[in-house]
Amino acid sequence: MGLFGYLGLHHPAGFVSAAKNAVQRAQGIVDKVCAATTDDELKKTTKRLDTLSDILCCVVDTAEVIRNVHPDKEFVNAANQAHSILSNYLNQLNTHQGLYKTLKQTLDRSNIVDAMSEEEKRVAKLLMIDFEKSGIHMPDATRAEFVRINDRILELGQEFTMNSFPSEEFVQFDDAHNDLIGVPIPLVDALCRASSRAKRGSQSESSNRPARAIVPTSSDIASTILRTAHKEETRKRIYLAMNSASSHQISVLEEMLTCRADLARLLGKPSYGHVYLIDKMAESPEKVKSFLETLSYANRPLCDNEYNRLNDIKRVHTGRSEGIRGWDRSYYTQFLTRPTYETTHPSSSTPTPLRSGATSLRLNSLSSYYSVGSTLQGLSDVFNMLYGVRLEPSQVLQGETWHPDVRKLDVVHETEGKLGTIYCDLFSRESGGGRKYESAAHFTVRCSRRIDNDYDHYEPNFDTMSNPNNEQIVYHSQGKSSKLYQLPIIVLVTSFQRPQEGRPGLLELHDIQTLFHEMGHAMHSMLAKTDYQHIAGTRVAMDFVEVPSILMELFAKSPQVLAKFGQHYQTGDPIPMDLLEAQCLHLLTLEALETQQQLKMALLDQLYHSPLAMSKSTFNTTSILEDLQNSMFPIAFAPGTHWQIQFSHLFGYSASYYSYMWSRRWASRIYHKLFHGKPMEEWRAGGEEFRQQVLRWGGGRDPWIGLQHIGVVKEGERDGHGSGDVNDLY
Repeated sequence: MGLFGYLGLHHPAGFVSAAKNAVQRAQGIVDKVCAATTDDELKKTTKRLDTLSDILCCVVDTAEVIRNVHPDKEFVNAANQAHSILSNYLNQLNTHQGLYKTLKQTLDRSNIVDAMSEEEKRVAKLLMIDFEKSGIHMPDATRAEFVRINDRILELGQEFTMNSFPSEEFVQFDDAHNDLIGVPIPLVDALCRASSRAKRGSQSESSNRPARAIVPTSSDIASTILRTAHKEETRKRIYLAMNSASSHQISVLEEMLTCRADLARLLGKPSYGHVYLIDKMAESPEKVKSFLETLSYANRPLCDNEYNRLNDIKRVHTGRSEGIRGWDRSYYTQFLTRPTYETTHPSSSTPTPLRSGATSLRLNSLSSYYSVGSTLQGLSDVFNMLYGVRLEPSQVLQGETWHPDVRKLDVVHETEGKLGTIYCDLFSRESGGGRKYESAAHFTVRCSRRIDNDYDHYEPNFDTMSNPNNEQIVYHSQGKSSKLYQLPIIVLVTSFQRPQEGRPGLLELHDIQTLFHEMGHAMHSMLAKTDYQHIAGTRVAMDFVEVPSILMELFAKSPQVLAKFGQHYQTGDPIPMDLLEAQCLHLLTLEALETQQQLKMALLDQLYHSPLAMSKSTFNTTSILEDLQNSMFPIAFAPGTHWQIQFSHLFGYSASYYSYMWSRRWASRIYHKLFHGKPMEEWRAGGEEFRQQVLRWGGGRDPWIGLQHIGVVKEGERDGHGSGDVNDLY
């Protein structure tokens, strides 16, 4: 048995074999697509292109997971090699003139298009958009320039991402025990000892302890100092260093953005935002900008109220009224213990800020009530209430997973049977346990798609990804006919605290929200039943993909839900409701300020991909950031800072960072329309409506249609004329 049950992946060499075999199979389909001339052959084009994508993605997506989580370097290297082989081949296919011409010819024949299902039409049109985004329809000379610029963008984007950290690597404090008053003493002592080893001979005159401390700016240590140091000058030095940038870092970012503007110019568009958003829900930068600005305007009074509370604490502390600066926010936030803003005040006579000890102790003890196992059972119960789906532990065969921590869950519907499989790699690696992807993530290993109507059948081969040894297909009756689908395989990765002797892995509330979020993506993959891989599950528009996951986050923030599976891992006692409600409220501290920060980042992303970038001589990312922050955020921009070089999402999101806020709006409305305030016993009706109107379609239908059927789209919103509503955020 090999990884995920694929027979060929029992050994690292199987990855390269699988990649080469996939290319061979794919090339056979490419040849058939390019040779099509008759209507009978052209009508097979969309299905063949989708099958082609499935063959290649089954290998490249599996390799993507394994190179990020496998502790064995041989498997990682083999997965990297397979990924490289297939990425290069996919790049060739994305600019393949023969495939493009056949698809265009197919879409130009009205008799073929009229006979297509709505789902097939959508797939064909999305494939055409993808082709033309690569400049394939341009004259040869223009296309060559397009490719050159695009290659340069990739090069710059990689450099930008790799160097998205402060240019000032360290901040030195020569009188550490004085400069760092308020910072936990053990941390200060450790910094001094480390600095003493680096620079012998520097000792405080009043103490035997080393006095010099050198603080790395790209570290949790710097964040801790920003949060705890009593002296404003200390916090300011740390903040300025943490937001520093070199002229080279800025020039790399600005060249990447102006190169994107050059691509837009070649495509005849006024900005890169107009290019990138064409196939998104929002459709245009104008609609995105209107959404973000009206939401920011509606949120600003709440944001200002939170700012004023922080400023009141600073005024009491310093005796001055000069406003909260960037280096003050984290420090003064800790004195707001609850959203009702019961406050304590900093004291220069104590090494740590004064807080209610009882409150802190009680808040910190919450994780004892939430083990990973009980939380997964709670998730299963929620899914059962919503969709009639449960998560069933399944036996893992030898060689099927990459680490002993990995657990396998079958997703089973009460009447439809098995829907797919989720592999859960949830714990941080043990010491010496090898590398692992550090963030929470949802990886698709195999998409669901219809397979009984494939035009090109292949005999199962030992080293291909087409036929794993575990269950692959399931029938779904539809009237008198049945459709045969391959089952999806999903991997969830997190880095939760490992179990310890006598204690299971325990979760804080933010960990529970993370798990619910990622499981929301997984359930989208499980419950979508599309005929095409290209639109399966989470393969939806970028600005809609987070709706199911954010919806699950809202359930994870509900004391009503959390109380159902909160029980002490030792005694089995249920979690006290007052403790749970207090913690849920505590997590909402300064939520409006954080929301305004996210809106600022989303608007900055839009401005950087707007017509402003078309003029290289005047395009200045720092000036744009300064003007935006001072116009919409209560904490003023700090001159000399260049935070934008750390906004690494500018490369990956490409004018779509607004997507989280956009999705948050819909998830909030769906939650309040279908579930909020209703007994859990009545959730099934809302869950079925959400499944039928949203989840089951994957990317096979315009998401606006499902949202309109649910009744959460307000008048004028689709045309970009709606106004922001803070009720969508809280």
